[in-house]
Amino acid sequence: MNVGFGKRAVSPLLATIILIAITIAAGATIYILYSNAATRAATQLAVQVQSLDLVATSSTNIFSATIKNTGDKPISSISITIYLEPTSGSTPVAWTMSASGLTLQTGQVWSNTLNALPAGAKAPTIGYSYPATISVTAADGSKFDKATTVVCSG
Repeated sequence: MNVGFGKRAVSPLLATIILIAITIAAGATIYILYSNAATRAATQLAVQVQSLDLVATSSTNIFSATIKNTGDKPISSISITIYLEPTSGSTPVAWTMSASGLTLQTGQVWSNTLNALPAGAKAPTIGYSYPATISVTAADGSKFDKATTVVCSG
């Protein structure tokens, strides 16, 4: 019994052309997927802390910050918090400055200053280091958080 004899097959030339077409289509698909992923990865959210100051004097306490957008995305909100010692208990008191509804483009700078201590916080001590967090959100919803410290000056 001879099975398959007498049937025509695809010619070697046509088979080669089909394989080349499949290879080109697969390569183009992979290229498009990779280039889209690379473009998304190249777009980043980043900030540079130009200044983060905590100043204590006998008459006032000042918390100021200057942040520069060094990423590729516009920033829509910024929140900076310094954690101070409480007047009672052990839970640190958050002193937060924030802004929302921003359109801080690449290279632009945002600054803010606070001078009223939050309720329940001890006045900062000159020379003491306080933990701080910086959180920014881009217009597309992506977030960037950075932990740092700030030394109180007088």
